Amino acid sequence: MQITALGHSCVLLDFQSEETGENTRILADPWLSDHATGDAMGRFPRLRFRASDLAPIHGVYLSHAHSDHLDPYTLVRLWSELESPPVLLIPVSLSFLLPIFREYLDNPDVRILEPHTPTPFRGLELLGFYDVGAEATNEDDVMVLVVANGSERVLIEADARLTLELPEFREFISQLMCGPGIESAVYLTTENELTGTLEIRNCATVEARQNLVEYAVNEMLEAVEQLYMPVDAPADLWHSDRLLRLVHGQGLTAPHELDPHWQHILFPVTIDDRVRAEQASAARNGWSHRVDSLTVGCVHTVVDGQLQTTAPLSELELLDREEDRTFDLRTPFFPEQTCGPLRSDERDEERQRSRILALLNERFLPYLHGSRVPPVLHLLASYGGTYRIRVHYGHTVDQRARDCVLGFTARDFVEVSRGEEPPHEAYWANDLEDFLDGRCDEFSTFSRRQFPSMEMRLWVCLATPLLNSDLVLRRVRLHFERANAGLTPGSYVIELYDR
Repeated sequence: MQITALGHSCVLLDFQSEETGENTRILADPWLSDHATGDAMGRFPRLRFRASDLAPIHGVYLSHAHSDHLDPYTLVRLWSELESPPVLLIPVSLSFLLPIFREYLDNPDVRILEPHTPTPFRGLELLGFYDVGAEATNEDDVMVLVVANGSERVLIEADARLTLELPEFREFISQLMCGPGIESAVYLTTENELTGTLEIRNCATVEARQNLVEYAVNEMLEAVEQLYMPVDAPADLWHSDRLLRLVHGQGLTAPHELDPHWQHILFPVTIDDRVRAEQASAARNGWSHRVDSLTVGCVHTVVDGQLQTTAPLSELELLDREEDRTFDLRTPFFPEQTCGPLRSDERDEERQRSRILALLNERFLPYLHGSRVPPVLHLLASYGGTYRIRVHYGHTVDQRARDCVLGFTARDFVEVSRGEEPPHEAYWANDLEDFLDGRCDEFSTFSRRQFPSMEMRLWVCLATPLLNSDLVLRRVRLHFERANAGLTPGSYVIELYDR
């Protein structure tokens, strides 16, 4: 098998079917634009390509709806430029987007993958499944995909984090990847180490940066140790010397149009750091599998679970080099981000107040009751009987702010005048409205300094896609419309920054 790394989570898989002898190429999570519209961030490295450079592409697989995995701008390019359009392979959790795909991709051939149901595709077998934890997250709709080609297996974890600490689930994964007759298996995982990338923006001193780097490194090392904890099972996947774990990602960064110093403060923990830590931990625990990283722009040939060759794909042009983002702890660059809404236009405040109160009571309150982490009664008790969300109207921090309070005396959120006590959560009304209208996503506020607050439960609720597919649909439609009109994601993202 061959795996071409195209940056972040995007890979082009190439198999010679053991069943038919023909080659089948599947492009997974094709975000190949310079910007991620949902995250208001940039891509590293940027690359230039013609669709014909990647052809033939027989199938395009989308693991979930985040804009660094489902990018309408890349999809419109592929479907308009490829001589033979690919089959669109989507999990059933994205089937609500079918009308949009049909409208903007000229009625493509679509195969919907049901969980735990093998799907034949050009001599291969596709098996998708979900790994949903006890708490709702913004990654619950990620479908993990296993591609089987006779004695070969590839697992695409994307942004999921498989709960390998659960014995029965771990046995299931081990059987998928290392069962009888499997001669070569690849476990593809995406690592972004976003703790360092996101939080270091708020570090105002070198000492604060040092503390954050230490925290981010320790967080990574703890995750690695948990992944490779000893397991008393001879058939465990990490015991297989024919399994290769390939780590990729780290593609989200500040837009390149900003000060270039951004690139030297955002990556205190790199993919290579992660790979070295995994290799060391696997060796200490006596595991037999191999761990390596993917090299962007290169074709990786894997035979018998070993990385046999890595060769550049000459047709691709990479605009950025790894040394362009070397972390510099002591760089004098400390970004000053505006504390304000993403869009500062004046809006109808009465309409906003009505929409936000409805959001809290009709969407957020059921989420609080359903998540039970903690139960709402415990949440209220821990904060003295009331839970307060402050909403700032307009684009300045002034007395136009209003509080929405949930308490023991009322079963719904009630809007009251701004109190003197600090709120538990605080937001801009414009940002909440933009979320409802598909013009904002969980990490869109990367371009802004946020209010310091104890919690962000409402924001997490809005970012939970299986609960809010109508919001995802509006966002995806907006960007298909822009892509179809010839607009770029950069023209959408850059205007969010105060430069």
